[in-house]
Amino acid sequence: MCRIEIMELLDVVGKLVKEGKALEALEEVKKVAPEDVKRVADVMFKKPEEIKSLDGVWRAILTLIYLSYTSMYYVKRNDNRSLVNCVISSTYAVKICNELGIAEPVPMLLRNAARALTLMGMTDRAEKMYQEAERIAVNDPLEFAAVENDYATLLYGLKRYEEALDKIEEALRIRISLGSDEVLAETLVNAAEIYRKVGNYPMVDKCFREALTIYKNLIRERESFKFDLAITLSNFGLFCKGRHQYSRAEKLLKESLEIFEELEKVDKGFSQFTALTLRYIGDLYKEMGRFDDANEYYRKSKKKFVGSIPLGD
Repeated sequence: MCRIEIMELLDVVGKLVKEGKALEALEEVKKVAPEDVKRVADVMFKKPEEIKSLDGVWRAILTLIYLSYTSMYYVKRNDNRSLVNCVISSTYAVKICNELGIAEPVPMLLRNAARALTLMGMTDRAEKMYQEAERIAVNDPLEFAAVENDYATLLYGLKRYEEALDKIEEALRIRISLGSDEVLAETLVNAAEIYRKVGNYPMVDKCFREALTIYKNLIRERESFKFDLAITLSNFGLFCKGRHQYSRAEKLLKESLEIFEELEKVDKGFSQFTALTLRYIGDLYKEMGRFDDANEYYRKSKKKFVGSIPLGD
């Protein structure tokens, strides 16, 4: 392949890797790669050491695809080994991107590494990753919004609420006009929690209501959003309870409970969420002075919690 063709391939690979589509990027490579590269591409996820048999740009491209795939795989897991692997994969992939002159995937990879570092308690390093991601993504509005959303959650965890507010409002501004409904709903929920911490309760209410509207529309397309809807209903209900808006809280929590009970019928793993929501309703009734109702929900919650604990062999 000539230099121009390689540059065109790198552009395609960069865009797909940025979108989390490493396997699609690999297929694009296999369409134009020499036979020895195709052979390695076919086995590299089972035998990653085979990538070392290649040289030059092909070795770098396959390494980037492999590392970006593992970065996306491990970022969804919370055990310590996965977190370490996520950081290693992500940071090494950034190095390969820099060598190849591909900037597009770098902010996403830095976000993955930062999330893992945050969960590992290495928040100083995580913040540096987010700051570098901000610098690189400044001319890519949607990616910049993703960075700001994630950075805001880090700052929220560090109790730097005013700084978190600046980040989440920037993410909201962009995602309201450019983002998908799914990412907008996620940002609205994050914003609601941050507004709660800074005492802007009307905005908490507004963000939760808008997120609920979006999730209720999304579940018509994909039922997996029912979990997000139930969690948002529960969090909104707890907020209303804290504001002594008991009727609203009861309605929201019971709607959340209904969804969790429905999900539990399909997957018993949701029983812990059912149990927790039952307890929330018990707490609400206790605060309202409805002690008999509270005790009923506490009993149901306790029974559900016991039933959700797996027995040993």
